[in-house]
Amino acid sequence: MKSVYFPDFIAANQADRADNVLEGSKREQLGQIKQDIRDFKAKHDLDTVVVLWTANTERFAEIQEGVNDTAENLLASVDEDEEEISPSTIFAIAA
Repeated sequence: MKSVYFPDFIAANQADRADNVLEGSKREQLGQIKQDIRDFKAKHDLDTVVVLWTANTERFAEIQEGVNDTAENLLASVDEDEEEISPSTIFAIAA
């Protein structure tokens, strides 16, 4: 499956390895991850799915007022493609 890749959050030496990534806005990528989780659950006839984030190192995301300081602001920031929304945040929302 393709995954989320935001170069600003990942070490520069990992760029060449990022060759199976989702395209589109952060909202579109979030939607795809949600769909992938639903499809996996249905395909394997599961009651629940546990999502573990095991990606390579990701830089710390700054907490910014009005961006990622509340759930409401976080979701609005995803819609606005805000730069300080990290790949792990997309997965946390999707899960």
